[in-house]
Amino acid sequence: MAFITVKYGDNEQNIFNPLCSNLILLECIRKKCKCDKGITLDLSDADGNVKYLSDNLQSYANNYLEGRGTYWLIRVEKGVGDNPNKYTLLLSEPEKHCPDLNQRLENLSKPTIRSMSRKDSKWSVLSKKVKKPNTSSRRPSVNPSTSPGPRRRSSVHTQ
Repeated sequence: MAFITVKYGDNEQNIFNPLCSNLILLECIRKKCKCDKGITLDLSDADGNVKYLSDNLQSYANNYLEGRGTYWLIRVEKGVGDNPNKYTLLLSEPEKHCPDLNQRLENLSKPTIRSMSRKDSKWSVLSKKVKKPNTSSRRPSVNPSTSPGPRRRSSVHTQ
């Protein structure tokens, strides 16, 4: 059985057993780390990869976390509409203790900028300018030298 280490607060850390559901693990972390009940918690690794435990509460935590791994406690504020979730390290002075992780989580929290929507793309503008010929009223041209001639009806004998 491999435990995980969770860092939080004023450079504190605790160990937890991930062989349980994400719901139970997050509640144990909430109690041991003295977090408020109203906030959504999750974990991130050193590279800033959010583990999304709070989105999969019924799954087992050991499916998302590596034994003997070190994780940082984060607060998740769900984004509304097209806005992304906001991730905040629950460390005092995160810029001092782990600046790269803090920067990575801030980047995840920024909305992505779209340069053009599909309807404003260069190709859709061009297709609006080009008029397509109306083919419904025209009959296809037939080359008489290659056309097979008139069709013959098969004769059916009725008695």
